[in-house]
Amino acid sequence: MIPAYVSPREALLLILSCDAAKGVRKLTLTPDARVLVSGMGTIGLLTVHYLRHYVNVRQIDIIEPLASRAELARQLGAHIVTPDSDTYDAAIECSGRQAAFAELQSAVRPHGAICVLSDGNRESLTLTPTFHAKELQIIASSDGWSYHMNADWLFSNDRHATLPALFEQETSFSELANCFAALMASTDLPIKVFVDYEQTS
Repeated sequence: MIPAYVSPREALLLILSCDAAKGVRKLTLTPDARVLVSGMGTIGLLTVHYLRHYVNVRQIDIIEPLASRAELARQLGAHIVTPDSDTYDAAIECSGRQAAFAELQSAVRPHGAICVLSDGNRESLTLTPTFHAKELQIIASSDGWSYHMNADWLFSNDRHATLPALFEQETSFSELANCFAALMASTDLPIKVFVDYEQTS
C-alpha cells in the first residue's frame, strides 16, 4: 500500500532507489572509500544519490559520455573523470556497456570489488585479463534490500527532494507503443519515461 503523500513518480523511484541501495550496501563502503560509477541513467543516478546521502562517500567519480546526464550526477556531488588505473576501492557498473565495464576493471585497485547493477540487456559484460591479474571481486545485486526501510530513509528529511527530475518524458498507456517506437528511432533518450495508466489519451 502506497501512502497518499507519496506520488506515483516517487513510488517508482523508491523501488529503483532500493534496488540501487542493495548493491551499494553489499559493497560495505566507508565515507573515505574511492568509488567509480559507470552510466548515469536512472540506476546510476540513484546509486550516486545513495552513495552521497546514505554512505556519505566523499569521492564519487563517474564515467558518462552524455553531458546532460553527467551534469545531473555532478549536481548530486559526483565528479566527471577519465579514470586512472588502480585508483578506486570499488566500482559500480550501471551502463550495460562492455567498454565501461572494462574501464572499471582497469580503474579498481588490486583485490577491489565491482558491483554490477546493470541488467545486461544492452551488451554482454565480460571479464578482462586485468580482472584476473588484480584478483578483483564481482558482486551481483538484484531487487531491493527492504522497500519499507528504504522508504523510511528516503522520505525522512525530504531526502527524495534532492533527486533530480528523472522522468523526462510522460506518455499514456494508449500511446505507449508509439512512444517506444519513437524512442527506438531517437538518439536523444530521456532518462526515464513515466507511463500514466489512468490517462486515456
